[in-house]
Amino acid sequence: MLSGFSKLLLNVFIVLMLALLAGCASVVDSLKLTETSLIFDLAPLDEGAAEGRRVGFNLSISEPRAAVILDSDKVLVRPSPVVVQYYGDIIWADRIPKLVQRRIVQAFEDSKRVRSVAPRSDGFRSQYDLLIEIRDFHIEPSLREAPGVANPILVKVTFFAKLVSESSSQVVRSQKITKIVEVAMETRQNIALAFNQAFAEATVSLVNWTLR
Repeated sequence: MLSGFSKLLLNVFIVLMLALLAGCASVVDSLKLTETSLIFDLAPLDEGAAEGRRVGFNLSISEPRAAVILDSDKVLVRPSPVVVQYYGDIIWADRIPKLVQRRIVQAFEDSKRVRSVAPRSDGFRSQYDLLIEIRDFHIEPSLREAPGVANPILVKVTFFAKLVSESSSQVVRSQKITKIVEVAMETRQNIALAFNQAFAEATVSLVNWTLR
């Protein structure tokens, strides 16, 4: 037989355990709310995508510059040239400039066409620095009319690149690179694939232009 005091302790223990379980359930429920967000990433280039002649210099790649609206992890939408929105429930795996820099460095490494390549830092000595401005990295409507179906949307990626000599601090050459991929059916999966295709095409052009 339990004494009155023991029964009181047992009841208090049961109440505390129920409260703890309820708290755990609320934490689980709050975590489920975030599962609706989808995270986009940029895949590395396919092997051999940027093959070509080798060069004998070291290359550093600065973090790309971008307007404030692109310097984030949000997926940008331009329903018109003067209106900017963000696509709901989707984010990038990192800030766009950082993500782009990491994948571009990897593309140069995987090409095996440059003696050495790395993100620009005080500890890395290079003959040339690649400066990149991200001018477009967004979704926009297509002007093409498609009878009987909704108009397709486009993914647009534009880089403006400058190759700068480290010894003279002079721009050796510059180039604008734009790639556009159509998304016939608007799903988050298709949008992610279109961004990856446009980025891959722009990056291959960038590697080939830099190492020509």
